[in-house]
Amino acid sequence: MINAWLDKPRPELQLVERTSGEVVACWKGRRLKELFESGLVSYEELSSVTPEKLKLVEKALILQMTCEELCGRCLYNGR
Repeated sequence: MINAWLDKPRPELQLVERTSGEVVACWKGRRLKELFESGLVSYEELSSVTPEKLKLVEKALILQMTCEELCGRCLYNGR
């Protein structure tokens, strides 16, 4: 599940495990900005009402989280 607070003074995006409610990943500040700049996430996708589209975003965020943990960089921008 995705929790996104993008209109706050300090925007943040969380990836939350549905059954436990545990936050498994959180992007803030520069890291959140990189997600949007890379095209991995868009405001339109996050505001989508279709479960299929949101599931695709969740999968992309899981892949991104894994990449950051393994190699310390954003998957889509080569950093």
